[in-house]
Amino acid sequence: MTSREGVACPDCGLVQSLPDIADHEVARCTRCHRLLKVPESLSQTSFALLLGALLLWVPGCLAPLMTVYAGGASRSATLLDCALKLFGVGYSPLGILVLTLMILVPSLFMLLLVIAQVSWICPPALAERLRMWAQHLRPWLMTEVFVVGASVAYSRIQSEGTVRVDPGGWCLAGSALLLLASLAMLGEYSGRPQPHSPASVQRASRASLHATAALVVAGFMLYIPANVMPILEIESYGSVTQNTILGGAIELIHYGLWPLAVIVFMASVVIPLAKLFGLSWLLWQTHRHSPNQLRQRTRIYRLIDTIGRWSNIDVFTLSLLAALVQFGALERVRPEPGAIAFAGVVLITMIAAQSFDPRTMWRGARSRPPVTR
Repeated sequence: MTSREGVACPDCGLVQSLPDIADHEVARCTRCHRLLKVPESLSQTSFALLLGALLLWVPGCLAPLMTVYAGGASRSATLLDCALKLFGVGYSPLGILVLTLMILVPSLFMLLLVIAQVSWICPPALAERLRMWAQHLRPWLMTEVFVVGASVAYSRIQSEGTVRVDPGGWCLAGSALLLLASLAMLGEYSGRPQPHSPASVQRASRASLHATAALVVAGFMLYIPANVMPILEIESYGSVTQNTILGGAIELIHYGLWPLAVIVFMASVVIPLAKLFGLSWLLWQTHRHSPNQLRQRTRIYRLIDTIGRWSNIDVFTLSLLAALVQFGALERVRPEPGAIAFAGVVLITMIAAQSFDPRTMWRGARSRPPVTR
């Protein structure tokens, strides 16, 4: 390795040097295999895709996403309407969630990375700081999750009425795909690791374990009401029905939409529970100072951190249905208290994954007390 300066791996804390690499090479952590460096050519291609995603994002935010026709009337909705409608029906927490995750976070994330890449605007020190800020936003970036939620909403409306995807919907889908391709090209690489310092290593403290444990307990407590209570109410020609999360998946099966039903069931029922049990196991192994399967446990943590945002499919589907299906006494959709409980589970599990510091697993294994015989 041609040493420039010591850097600490974000996942295991190992201090190492970054080598010079060729265009077909990448540099990974020698201990946990975290991707630490990619070739410049790959970064440039990723930037081109990111710029295309930003250009499509603007009309995707401003133009109508879909139009629904029912009873001789029609109704369209933009991305902003999805959030504002939740405010209008008294579910401000859900409105804030959709506004933050689907407008503020993606816009800021793409702007930060684009500005950081333009050298004549941004000096190197500021560019590095902007990339670091963007990395903090990365776990909350959910454009592709919203597109899947929009597909579920489209299928549910189409099974009973007429719905058309508008230019804003196509632009949003295109932006999400380009952004996903840009990030997938870099893998888990998220910018240059920070230089090693004793203070950065000390942040991997047991305080993160206590915070994660408290959040996991809160997640288990909210999981039951989130799955038992109804998340939405549908009124159609005087008939009122209430759907739970599982009921929504069963309804998709009733209409023959098996693939979407499987996606909703996995994202809304299986993934939150798997995250809670997975984090519990990581906490227990770390508490025991276990030296076993550290690399595999680190990979499990990365998986937990990555898949958590997909549980928001139901929240985004509900926001679209509430904004589009509003035809007075003929037909309307409104959220129910279970939606807030479910959103709480999703947020708590995501924050729990962020609060867990995987470096504590490696440090704990090194400090394991000797076995007395």
